[in-house]
Amino acid sequence: MAVRKTKPKRSQFGITLGTEPLNTLFANLKDLRSAPPLTKRDDGKYEGDILGFVKGLRLSAGVIYFLKQRLSGLSVDVSWGHLLDEQERSCSPECDVIVHNGYLLQWNGRDNPVMNFKFVKVNDARVVVSCKSKLTSIEPDYAKTLKEFGVKKVFLFAECCNAGSFKGLRERAKKAGYADLCCLYFIKPDGFVETNKTLWAEFGDAVAKAAK
Repeated sequence: MAVRKTKPKRSQFGITLGTEPLNTLFANLKDLRSAPPLTKRDDGKYEGDILGFVKGLRLSAGVIYFLKQRLSGLSVDVSWGHLLDEQERSCSPECDVIVHNGYLLQWNGRDNPVMNFKFVKVNDARVVVSCKSKLTSIEPDYAKTLKEFGVKKVFLFAECCNAGSFKGLRERAKKAGYADLCCLYFIKPDGFVETNKTLWAEFGDAVAKAAK
């Protein structure tokens, strides 16, 4: 009688080592969670603390660093950029994170670049990850649009959401075409925050599997 082999359970030590970039990202972002976005009022004056684009870029950059480490054993790159269709005539919506093989063009990608933005042929893309700040709802069309463009796997990564909302958001994300949802941290009813490093590790594993 054949015996099914079970995959050894990963140790907490291994999870901690493997998710260290996300732990650092969590430490950097959690104190800025309540900082209001910088906006211009009708009277021309500015209010708020930080541009939403800047905060969002820091989140997606942190996810890129994590995936570069997690996927280091595969022959893939991880970048911010656009996808090009097969005829190289049109671009997809902006992609916060693309796992890919090769690229057509790289903007400002030199030593110590300020910006490293790549144009990737859709046939060379393995995975796309969309990054959001505080998640309260699921964008219904993004994953569908990218899949119609030719992307097979689209994941959703959020900086945070209310702890009690995660299960429902995850279900709605999958119904909208996302492969899965991961959150960097969760906001509890008392205002404190918590993380789930096992969820981080499972996200990395799922992306790695899709990228092979």
